[in-house]
Amino acid sequence: MALESLIFDTSTSNVILFALLILVGFAALILAFWYTWRFNENRIALSPYSGMPLRRGADLSYYSMERVLRYLYTHQDYRNRIFKLSSAAVCRETGRIFPNSIGWWDTIHVTWDFLQKQFPGKYVSWGSLTQAQQKAISEMHHSLEGFQTDQSSKEPQPKLVEPQFALLKPGPLYVDMETYTLLGWKIVPDTDLEVLVVQRPRRTRSEPHL
Repeated sequence: MALESLIFDTSTSNVILFALLILVGFAALILAFWYTWRFNENRIALSPYSGMPLRRGADLSYYSMERVLRYLYTHQDYRNRIFKLSSAAVCRETGRIFPNSIGWWDTIHVTWDFLQKQFPGKYVSWGSLTQAQQKAISEMHHSLEGFQTDQSSKEPQPKLVEPQFALLKPGPLYVDMETYTLLGWKIVPDTDLEVLVVQRPRRTRSEPHL
């Protein structure tokens, strides 16, 4: 009986050890996959405007972070909410910040749907509007200060913006022609960074359809 018990205990120990080795090997495979995925995602996470790799918002200096948060606070409402810079990506060439673009696996993912994520709408480029349309929409808003209204692409679709307009500071301004909501980039004071700002019109009911 003692011999049989010893054999049984030894076999059980071997099974447990073997199971632990399998678990360790499986964990190592998951870790290797995670690092590979993160590297590949970072390599292809490109700015929609410059086509160059994006950086993490967490890598910004403390001074820059403080300025961004102060600026966001001045615009804070249900359309323009403060976001975590640690979960944002930044375009190195333009300084534009894309909120909530770092996923579960600590990878950066930004596509042209960032406009819809910021505020849903059917947006067209400001430059694609006629002068009459621009004037009428301007009169619906209290001010267009800080938005890019001087130079803009004639292409209606935001993703078709030409390089000479894509890299301007501040960045492009977009308009939802159904609600006349503005969505555009504004420069954070005392920095080279930009954030997207949503601005609803003061009035729309009395305005004719453009």
